[in-house]
Amino acid sequence: MKAFNRSLLVLLLILLLSSNVFSQPRGGRNRLLDLLGQTAYSYLLSANRPGYGVDAFTMEKGKTSLSLGISYSDEVIDVPVSLSYGITDNLELSAGSSPFTQSYNFSGSKISGVGDSYLGAKYSFLESDYFIYGVQGIIKIPTASSSKELGTGKVDLYFGVAQGFVKGNFGYDLSFEVNLLQRRDFPNTAKYPAIIQNQIDSAKSGYDYRFEPEIVISGGPSFDISKRVSMYAGYSFSRNTRLNYNSHSVYSGIGFVLSKKIGLSLGGSYGLEEAGTWGVSGGLNFLF
Repeated sequence: MKAFNRSLLVLLLILLLSSNVFSQPRGGRNRLLDLLGQTAYSYLLSANRPGYGVDAFTMEKGKTSLSLGISYSDEVIDVPVSLSYGITDNLELSAGSSPFTQSYNFSGSKISGVGDSYLGAKYSFLESDYFIYGVQGIIKIPTASSSKELGTGKVDLYFGVAQGFVKGNFGYDLSFEVNLLQRRDFPNTAKYPAIIQNQIDSAKSGYDYRFEPEIVISGGPSFDISKRVSMYAGYSFSRNTRLNYNSHSVYSGIGFVLSKKIGLSLGGSYGLEEAGTWGVSGGLNFLF
């Protein structure tokens, strides 16, 4: 029960991160055509990319975890589904997708449809009485429509290392990620009047590159209130090194062990930027 309770906290963190609250802004209701120089920059950041958290814990050999989640932030909605399987006690394979995601396109119109998917692997090592470490690699599969601007239509690579600590009712998680994100293409200018098309074409010349390296650092404490209830809080920092953009967020949540095989998680976050927004998420986890 204790191990499942701690794993539930990790699940909650991943659900929040997958909603992209702590990564690059997803666009929201900004009318990006209002100011092309500034908004071309914003559009590249608002790439509707999923965010993938990393933790040090892996599934037990032969165990399967199914997670169903939902997140909401500034009228952006994401419904992630993920599946993890323990190949060994130290090696876990995972896959996931977003059957439904809703956000905004370049012109500020609401769009929705299937989101991106991913495949991943995680390996834990150096486990002791209190500490455990893990490494993770994920490849984003661009299943979201790039023509609708729901996704970039390109593969992204995510690499991370993590440390977990548990002693009694107290624990903490720390993680560090280095990600290779492929640049988002500008929208099809044929949709817009000639004057807008010329402005977009001019802006393109200033963003002639392929990859945007991203660094993400996250961490925070957790506490088991009881055998069935746990709470956690934390802070996340991300930097898009190519676009010279930083984001900061705080987050917290609570997890409930409903049974030996079912867990419920609820969480919230807040972006610390000048135009920071609130985000909420929740999820169910089933252990087989």
